[in-house]
Amino acid sequence: MNMNTKSKTLTSVKSLSAVALGYILFSNNASASEMPGKALHDSANCMKCHAAKPYNPQKTDTYEKLVKTVAFCNSNLHIGLFDDEVNEVADYLNATYYHHPK
Repeated sequence: MNMNTKSKTLTSVKSLSAVALGYILFSNNASASEMPGKALHDSANCMKCHAAKPYNPQKTDTYEKLVKTVAFCNSNLHIGLFDDEVNEVADYLNATYYHHPK
């Protein structure tokens, strides 16, 4: 293999790596923008309390009650979410567990 062929191969590998990295970063950002509440839910460690008693769609039977419940947890546990973040967590929980109409 001559030097020119090695150089072209290395350039191709670098280009392919850059494309793959871009795809991975875009995919992660797309997922985060689709469900920003998931990251907030995870960082607030909601499952610390809710692992033993998973989310109950019968107890919190409307979307409005779900938002109020998330706000209650946020306030009483001093999580520090802003109002829009409370809504994002409620949206994530609703899409994942509750499936209430908005």
